[in-house]
Amino acid sequence: MEMEAQDQELEANEAIGKTSATDREPTSSDKFTFWLAPDVIVNPFDIVEVEQVSHEGKSRTYGLVTILRHSTDSPSHLANFISSNFGELSEEPNTPRQGTTIAHVNVLSNDKDIYMPVASEKLVRFADEEGIQIALGIDAMEAKDRIPAGLIKMSNGTAAVAYIDRRYVLGPESAHVNITGISGLATKTSYAIFLIQSILQRLPEEEKAKVAVIILNVKHGDLLQIDRRPEKPLPPEEMEKWEDLGLKPEPFPSDKVHYFLPRGHEGQPNSFIIPDVYQLYAYDLEGTIDKLDFLFTEVSDPSGAM
Repeated sequence: MEMEAQDQELEANEAIGKTSATDREPTSSDKFTFWLAPDVIVNPFDIVEVEQVSHEGKSRTYGLVTILRHSTDSPSHLANFISSNFGELSEEPNTPRQGTTIAHVNVLSNDKDIYMPVASEKLVRFADEEGIQIALGIDAMEAKDRIPAGLIKMSNGTAAVAYIDRRYVLGPESAHVNITGISGLATKTSYAIFLIQSILQRLPEEEKAKVAVIILNVKHGDLLQIDRRPEKPLPPEEMEKWEDLGLKPEPFPSDKVHYFLPRGHEGQPNSFIIPDVYQLYAYDLEGTIDKLDFLFTEVSDPSGAM
């Protein structure tokens, strides 16, 4: 009994909160909420786990924190204003409020494929590295099919490599990656270049010879220097991230990179940056005459893409 009590105390010490279901906000098969213990720091995109039922006894449900909200027993913001002596910033409130932070979680996975709603009053913990892999389905990937796609770092310091399945990037299952982000910051382009590096570094040599990457440069001259080392070395913390991913931060090999630059009016490259080795390309009238009608299309084109 004493050992069991110690185990329960240890579990409670590791927990960061408890699930909470109310009549107005019940848990569901794809969402749940939990309140945070005092002084616990949780951020959106942290991955958490909670105990769930199973045919074999217990299972683990993993979820992604999406939103955090702090609420109190105050009926209104005006009541809080009045409680501080009608807006005196240095005044202590006449009525101390009871409050807590509520985390909203989207269910990602369950290690026993149980998707019953999570019960209320269940202890919630940060997922460990193994739990993160289960949550993201990485545990189901063969080691040979794993391509490092990024590094997950959570509020409690836990880190795990996020992988994508090469069969869904290079085939035969599919051949597609969707990258979203804010336009104009070049973050999507940078990530695409990183992902290409990751793929090429992880592929066996016999398969790497079958892969050709075609990049259409629309980023001034940035992508015309991918075979050159940066002027400044990466700081130690960035080098550590590459090591955690099992990758090397190196340029693409010069003997494998071929630049094709558009021909200008004078026969010189029409390019912001001219690499040391390049080839010119141009289109003659015979090869483009059947596309001249695009110059006179009536389709609205405010961005000038046509």
